[in-house]
Amino acid sequence: MGMISSPFFLPMSNISIFLLILFAAFLHASWNIIIKSINNSQVAIALQMLIQSIIFFPVLFFVPLPEGITWIFLILSLLLHSSYFLILGNIYNRGDITITYPVFRGLAPVFVTIFSVTFLNDYITFKGYVGISIVVFGLLLLAKENYKNKLNLKLLIISIFVSILIALYTFSDGAGVRSAKNEFTFIVWNFFLGGWITISYVYLTQKNDLFKIRTKQLVLITVASFMSFIAYGIIVWSMNHQPIAYVSSIRESSIIMTSLISFIFLGEKIKFIRILSAVIFFIGVYFIFNS
Repeated sequence: MGMISSPFFLPMSNISIFLLILFAAFLHASWNIIIKSINNSQVAIALQMLIQSIIFFPVLFFVPLPEGITWIFLILSLLLHSSYFLILGNIYNRGDITITYPVFRGLAPVFVTIFSVTFLNDYITFKGYVGISIVVFGLLLLAKENYKNKLNLKLLIISIFVSILIALYTFSDGAGVRSAKNEFTFIVWNFFLGGWITISYVYLTQKNDLFKIRTKQLVLITVASFMSFIAYGIIVWSMNHQPIAYVSSIRESSIIMTSLISFIFLGEKIKFIRILSAVIFFIGVYFIFNS
């Protein structure tokens, strides 16, 4: 592929886009760590999404209105994202994240590839398929450490369901941003609409916990909100310029980034299997980049 241009950006090379996706993965890992640190993560995610919606309200007046099928993708993305974030908050609260997270984030690129190739006719080269397969293997290797010798069938089923949910909203966002005459129309409206279902659900079910959020926690949630929309804004924009399967696969380096952040800032030890997983992952990225 050659240089890629946008009316809002200078022409960008493929490597610049890949580096942006890796940066987005770092932000994604960071905001997840912040949300996980809040006592009630489901409430924290709902507030994070609400803050995001409020921030993007004035931006609506600077982009064209969505038209036609773009509205369908916006509504679909709203429902899928809201479901995912509410489930994620519940998983964080239950403490199952170390087992389920590598599985549902690791499997998501498989389903994204199937959806994008089947329904959007994205072209994936043989090297690209090899790269995606290596990336998925590297990410799922992390799950082996957490499952050890005991397989929890219930958590595995939940993980597969969530991975399909991630793939569906990724596909919907990729198709949505491509359907819009102005890609930023979809991005801005997507972020504006994103917070209202989650905050309504939390208000109706966990009102007491919602109003117990302290100022320090609210500041952290606000920081997480900025990280979240910058990260996903980069991802959605990238899906208009690269095959969605490639973007999805590289984005899941957030799992690797989480280990790195924990090592640098939390003093956690990095086990050999995590180093091996990272090496395998970036071998897969090399194949994708050179496909």
